[in-house]
Amino acid sequence: MSSDNDEKKGTHRAKGTDRVLDILECLAMQNRPVGRSELTGLTGMPRSTVYALTDLLLHRNWLEETERGLQLGPQAGFVSNGYLHQNGFERLARDVLAELSARTGTLTEIDVVEDWVHVVALSEGRMAQGYLRPIEGARLPLMPTAAARVILADVPRDVIRRKIADEELVDVSGRRISWEGFFEDVDRGRLQGYVTVTGWLGGTVSTLACPVVDGQGRILASLCMIIPTEEIRRNLHSYLVPLQEAGQKLGNIINRMSWPYADLNWHKLHPARSA
Repeated sequence: MSSDNDEKKGTHRAKGTDRVLDILECLAMQNRPVGRSELTGLTGMPRSTVYALTDLLLHRNWLEETERGLQLGPQAGFVSNGYLHQNGFERLARDVLAELSARTGTLTEIDVVEDWVHVVALSEGRMAQGYLRPIEGARLPLMPTAAARVILADVPRDVIRRKIADEELVDVSGRRISWEGFFEDVDRGRLQGYVTVTGWLGGTVSTLACPVVDGQGRILASLCMIIPTEEIRRNLHSYLVPLQEAGQKLGNIINRMSWPYADLNWHKLHPARSA
């Protein structure tokens, strides 16, 4: 009898754990604040269960509540960063970023596209003006970024247009751009081996990015530098050469030891080639 009761308790706990994970995964996929009522519909859980579990997750800092709803909290970010840091690639890549930042005096970051969102995977350095480096794990709108123009270069265009809503097609100031203009940027970047995007922080800051390519020729990530716009206009070459050298180093590291996180996201972008 006791054994049967223990088994039932274990099953109940497992179901509760599944539901906690469902809530976290749902919020990660939505990538925006979600109200409890909407979360109930998205997960298919009873309303009382959603309220009880989200209260627990809020108390433990896995979630945080904003005026617009619930979103992932600091503890979720710590776990995500822990995953990134425990892999060998991240440690070696951070050394490459630190060297590049020291050589150029710029902020540097490795970006990936995860679930059609721009994610800052790793970052190093500090700009002379004192801008803090981007938060690792930050998830940003994809289409205004240099990373979009680098990483999506080998994604079929019909796939991109199915996944990205027309209203998301904006530049850094929020102005709408055309698909033709976006794909022209992509083609130009592929031809010259780098992409620049100007207009950040009122036009004072620009980004310069190149692809990180593995031995199979797959674009797994972009390596990006954040540079004062006047600097990049005056001396693009002095930044571009070390950027591309660092990108090659990162590609060589991936060839030796792989980067599971970026590899997984590449397969999400290329399901037809992964089948």
